[in-house]
Amino acid sequence: MLIAASALLILFAWFAGPRRFVEAVLLTRSALDPIFNLTKVGGLEDMGVGAAVNLAVLVVAVACVATRPRVRPGPTAILWLPLLLVCLVSSRVAPDPGAAIRLVMLLATHAAFCLLAFYFVRDLADLRRFLLIIVAGSIAPTLYAGLQLALGWAEFGEDGTRVYSSFPHPNIYAFYLMTILAVVLTLLTGKGSGQGSGKGSGKDSGKGFVLSPRLRRALVLYVPVLLGLILLTKTRSAWAGAGLILLTHGLLFDRRTLLYFLSLPVALLAVPELAERLADLQQGNTMDAYEKLNSYAFRMLLWQGAMTWFWERPLFGWGLSSFGHYVAQFFPLPLENDTIDSHSVYVQFLFETGVIGFLAYLWLYVRVITLTGRLILRGERWAWMILAMTVGYLSMAYSDNMLYYLVPTWYMWFVLGGACAVLGQRRAVHRRRPVALPA
Repeated sequence: MLIAASALLILFAWFAGPRRFVEAVLLTRSALDPIFNLTKVGGLEDMGVGAAVNLAVLVVAVACVATRPRVRPGPTAILWLPLLLVCLVSSRVAPDPGAAIRLVMLLATHAAFCLLAFYFVRDLADLRRFLLIIVAGSIAPTLYAGLQLALGWAEFGEDGTRVYSSFPHPNIYAFYLMTILAVVLTLLTGKGSGQGSGKGSGKDSGKGFVLSPRLRRALVLYVPVLLGLILLTKTRSAWAGAGLILLTHGLLFDRRTLLYFLSLPVALLAVPELAERLADLQQGNTMDAYEKLNSYAFRMLLWQGAMTWFWERPLFGWGLSSFGHYVAQFFPLPLENDTIDSHSVYVQFLFETGVIGFLAYLWLYVRVITLTGRLILRGERWAWMILAMTVGYLSMAYSDNMLYYLVPTWYMWFVLGGACAVLGQRRAVHRRRPVALPA
C-alpha cells in the first residue's frame, strides 16, 4: 500500500505540478489523520497512506532541487543540514535504528516544507495566497471539533473534555490552532483594500497583506473561534503561546486584540474545567503515596532522571530515539509499557544527541529568528507575528513532544520558509536597484 499510494501521489505531483501538489497538501492534510489511521498496516505503525504522503513530499522536494536550478537550496541547507547530519550520525548508535531512521525522515519532511516554500513563494502576494490556503485548510478540523463538542465526543481519558478534532491528541491540535492563529493575525496586520488608518486599526503599522473587507471580517470573526478551541484543548503551553501571539498583535497592530484578555475570566467562570486545569499545578508537586503528581511535576522528575544519564555521555548522547528505550532504567515511577516520551524537545536532544545535537537544533531557530529580525528591519512589520509564532513554538517545545507533531510543524515550517523567501526576494530587488551617479 505504501508503494502504491506513494506512486499515485508522485504521479499527481508530476501531472498537476509540484505547486498544486503542495497546495493540495496544505489544504487537506490537517483533516486526514482519522482516514490515514485506517490504512496503517498491522505491525508497521507508520506504514499507511500518511507515510506515503511523507515520502511524496520528500520526492517532490528533491525533484524541485533537480529541475529548478534558478532557486538555490542553500538557505534551507544552512538551516537544516547541521541538525539532519547530527541526527543521521546519531541514528547509527541508536538502540532502535528503525525508530531513529523514522525520526530522521520525519525531520527531513520538516526541512522539505521549508525548502518548498523557497520554490513557490516569490513575493508577498504568493505568501498571502499560501497563508490563505493554510487558513482554508483549518475549516474542516474546526467543524469537526465543533461536532465533537456538540455530540460529546471530546472526552479524553481522565482529563474530561479536551477537544482534539482530527488530530490524535489535544496537545497536537493545540499547536496546530496556535499556528493557525498566528497565520490569521499575520494576515490581519495589513489594511483592508480601501481601508483607512483610523484609530485602533493599526495606523502606521508598516507593510502588510491587502485583504478585501469581506475576507478581513471573516478572519476577524475566526479569531475568537480559534481562541475558544485553544482553551478547550486544555493545553497550558498552547495557552501561553497564544497569549504571546495575541499580545504581539495587540501592542503592535491593533489594540482591540487585547480585549480578548478581558474575556478570559468569563471563560474560566463559564467552563470551570479550565480553572481546574490551572489549579492542577498547585497540587501534586511532591511524590508521596497519597498524592498523584501533576503533569509538570511528573515532567520535572522525568527530566531530572534523564539529566543524570546525560552527564555520562554529554557530547553525543545515547543515540537518536533512545529516550523511550532507556527511560524505565532511570525513572523511579512505574510506566505503562515501560516507556514514555521525553515531553521536552530540549531534554530529548540533550539525552539522545548530546550537546552537539542540542546546539544544531538551537542553530536552526537562532537562524530563523535572525532572518525574521532582518525582515522587520526592512520594514516588513508583519514579520513580528512570525517571530511570535516561532517563540510560541519554542515555549511549547520546553514541555511537549513537538518533534512528533508532524502536520502542525509542516504548516509552521512552510510559513517560516515563505517568510525567509520573501527576505531573499527583498535582498535580490535591493541588489538590482540602480545606484544614482553623482552629477
